[in-house]
Amino acid sequence: MPSKPGQRQNAAPAATGQGEPRVAEHTVTSDGREIAVCVCYPPGYPAPGAEAATWLPWLVYLHAGGFVDGGLERARKLVQDLARAVPAVVVTPAYSLAPENPFPAAPEDAHSTVQWVLRNARRLKLDKTRFALVGEEAGGNLAIALAQILRDRGTAQPRGQWLIRPVTDPCLQHASCAGFGSGQVLMETLRRMACNYRDYLPTPADSVHPYAAPAMASRLAGLPPTLVQVAEQDALRAEGEAFAQRLGKAGVPAQAMIMPGACGDGVEEAHDACQAWVDEGARFLQRCLAAADATSPLTERQAGASASRPGAKPAG
Repeated sequence: MPSKPGQRQNAAPAATGQGEPRVAEHTVTSDGREIAVCVCYPPGYPAPGAEAATWLPWLVYLHAGGFVDGGLERARKLVQDLARAVPAVVVTPAYSLAPENPFPAAPEDAHSTVQWVLRNARRLKLDKTRFALVGEEAGGNLAIALAQILRDRGTAQPRGQWLIRPVTDPCLQHASCAGFGSGQVLMETLRRMACNYRDYLPTPADSVHPYAAPAMASRLAGLPPTLVQVAEQDALRAEGEAFAQRLGKAGVPAQAMIMPGACGDGVEEAHDACQAWVDEGARFLQRCLAAADATSPLTERQAGASASRPGAKPAG
């Protein structure tokens, strides 16, 4: 049963040292494009003389912004919080944005980033065998796309994915009938999302591609254990819950966690008011990254999605 937001049960192990996380900036080539990639280390990590056996796992964080906006600076506070709380090395690509670079540029940039990390794991001082994916809103869509690409191309397998208010359905069929929030706010959200999708998915074929529209993907089996966080009052709530249910039917351990109230404009934007989201996500990532192999309790859990309020029993 999930703990209540703000209740620090099974707290994350403390990161080594004090002070601020350290951020290193890199440039990665992706399909002829050069993208910036920030690598955020927990305070004091790595300790001088640290051996490879003690290196931390890593996360790929994909930022929000509706495929057309957002970036590394806006995600900075959340990324630093994750580096401390898990703890882990957090890798954040400034993936290509639409309309200048429409689908599939962004998911390909995410995949190129993973390949770059795997090639440079020793130089980056991280355990390349243990990693997970995190994304908010459009970044959640890209995290799902990245998980599919990694599965389909046999690149590497993440231990889990944490999706924060993910957008999964270019048709907006779930959001349009969600019934959450005021009518004006709901309609404005739908208009913005429709415009963003038009920029990101310029052709009809793009709008039904499984890497762009995971809600329509015919094959979700083989994706990693997933936590989907949605706000109680949010046009994206029904969409996130429906996707978690689809994962469960495909045999993927998945849970939709309904967070009370709202969270401003998202965890990145309203970070200080959304600590409960980060606490729950960090605990989920800790469990994923601690799993030694496919027989761990995390993946032995009965397949199926559950929708729960923090502090309440998952729906059966």
